[in-house]
Amino acid sequence: GWSDIFFLGMDFPEGARVLNVSIDLGVHGRDATPQPPVEAFFRVIDEPVIRLASVDLGADDRLGAIDEVFDFGRDYLGLLKAAVIAAGLVPPGIERSGTSLADLLGRSFGPGRGFELVSNVNRIPKGSRLAVSTNLLGALIAVCMRATRQITSLTGPLQEGERRIVAARAILGEWLGGSGGGWQDSGGLWPGIKLIEGVASRPGD
Repeated sequence: GWSDIFFLGMDFPEGARVLNVSIDLGVHGRDATPQPPVEAFFRVIDEPVIRLASVDLGADDRLGAIDEVFDFGRDYLGLLKAAVIAAGLVPPGIERSGTSLADLLGRSFGPGRGFELVSNVNRIPKGSRLAVSTNLLGALIAVCMRATRQITSLTGPLQEGERRIVAARAILGEWLGGSGGGWQDSGGLWPGIKLIEGVASRPGD
């Protein structure tokens, strides 16, 4: 349940409230155990390119130039591209700069290397209204940040400050990729059941 209509969040923020629940999902009688709703995988590869793949959409691509990362409309991998940009692996301001993608990747992963980023949505139908895009973005951004040591640990739960950064970057990714999620969906980065409430702004916000 939510009351996140834009005018309410802006004009009456103390009335904006969202009940957000983070759970694994399964269908009774079909699935042996509940599974995480989304998954993200990252690995360094011995090729100076970015490989992107969506298991559930059956889409994949190999990007060899900076401007290809910013071409969100050419395939079904726009969300993965937005995650790569929002995580800082390809900085937003580098578009159309003429910079070599191979040189950029070499600075992070070593000469001649690149990376592969893979996403999977576990049998949740498109348009489910279950905040899939935002939570998938959060997972993709977090795994990219772990791989580049922007997050201190490769495994285990995120620290509170890390969750806030990933949530902010996921909102940026939604804006970049045009997937249409909102602030209320970012609660999936925190475990359990939580109530997200708007507050009036204060000096310094």
